Amino acid sequence: MSREIKIRRGSATEHEEFTGALGEVTMDTTNKTLRVHDGETVGGTVLAKKSDIPTDIMNADYVIETWFASDGSSWYRKYKSGWVEQGGIMSSGEKNITFKLEMADNKYSYIACGGDDNYGIHIVCTNKTTTGMIVKARTSTGIDFINLIRSWCICGYVAA
Repeated sequence: MSREIKIRRGSATEHEEFTGALGEVTMDTTNKTLRVHDGETVGGTVLAKKSDIPTDIMNADYVIETWFASDGSSWYRKYKSGWVEQGGIMSSGEKNITFKLEMADNKYSYIACGGDDNYGIHIVCTNKTTTGMIVKARTSTGIDFINLIRSWCICGYVAA
């Protein structure tokens, strides 16, 4: 013989005034959904129905691989589509950056951040290749300040 389990139920309006016990599940009879309660949140958390989930979810891009250097100096995040974000912290005087992952081409975007706003510096990237780049911090008068560059990040597609 099968067993029948009943849970507390009420309308959407009743749920909006109800705080269920920690771990309690209730049924919203108006919207035909379940709500999970934590003992604090009025109304609980509505659980999605299958019809609420986008049908193209399998086409969504998501992270498939991450890596962080043990010393915190560099990292990367690779997506299912081949898109990659990678970056790091630069040592004092460093200007040559070698990527952990090779890029598909040199059309990636980059950001490099300096450490002193008093000089009116801007960051210049030269020699962009699929495996690295050279960055410099320059004043408006063209003086290089390599020591002012602190961190970098690039994003684009990774080589196959």
